[in-house]
Amino acid sequence: MILASLPRKISQARLGISILLICAAVPAMAGAPGPARSTPAVATPGQLAPNAPFTTVNGKVVQLDAYKGRPLIVWQVTTWCPSCAAGLRTFADHQAQIDRSDLTVLVLRDYDNGGYPGPGMRDFAKSVAAPLLKDPHFVFGEDTQALFERYNPGKFVDIYQVIAADGRVQLASSSPSATFGKIEAILQPRP
Repeated sequence: MILASLPRKISQARLGISILLICAAVPAMAGAPGPARSTPAVATPGQLAPNAPFTTVNGKVVQLDAYKGRPLIVWQVTTWCPSCAAGLRTFADHQAQIDRSDLTVLVLRDYDNGGYPGPGMRDFAKSVAAPLLKDPHFVFGEDTQALFERYNPGKFVDIYQVIAADGRVQLASSSPSATFGKIEAILQPRP
């Protein structure tokens, strides 16, 4: 029985290796940069947060570097995601606490909204936590592809990074409704 299945297992292994080799070759054949080139920095804890642009709900293009010197959360959401709506309600529940700090929360709709249709960011925020749209500690907008690739290479629908005032990524997590204690631990009242 084992010997009878051996040729099939060898064929499957050859097929798997062939697929891996083809997948490795296709980007190079398509003119994509090969592994020798450097890739853009990715936002990981302990490293300097990479700069990237995003677009506010008012259409203004802003660079993340504009927030240097103060703590920042870059939270990427999809507007069809129930945990994202729950996370926004959690931020609204803690609005007074956040307003007493120097923290700015960027709430950005994922580039291409996670591949599914859904309301625009302004409509999403209005329907879930409208008062946050007028709060200066909250900025709503849309990811650019560059920001999405640097801050969400895993293409998660609900992910955030906390960036300290020194520009280093302090924390990467997801689902603020379930992990707000991590955010609360870094909140410092304004002096």
